Amino acid sequence: MDSGKELIASDIASHLGVSEGKLPRLAPLAGYSEADMRVLLEALRNRMIAVIDNDPDNLVHWLLTPNEAFDCRPIDRLGTIEGFREVIRYLQLLVR
Repeated sequence: MDSGKELIASDIASHLGVSEGKLPRLAPLAGYSEADMRVLLEALRNRMIAVIDNDPDNLVHWLLTPNEAFDCRPIDRLGTIEGFREVIRYLQLLVR
């Protein structure tokens, strides 16, 4: 990350345990600390695993598949902090 201020596909890929090439590039998220981004990434990963299981291929497939709840692919929502939170909230609803 650039001074802990940017989130790129490699960060998500690393947290999901897949190669960066499996994920599209994401716009940087400026203004957020590395610690804040780690919390969001960890929350996203934990929720995805609770719903989808810990299979990296399935996690990536879910991120890249259009979802009616978002009217786009979940990964497309990860360009903003609010988008991250929206995806995490959605996954929380599925776990209950």
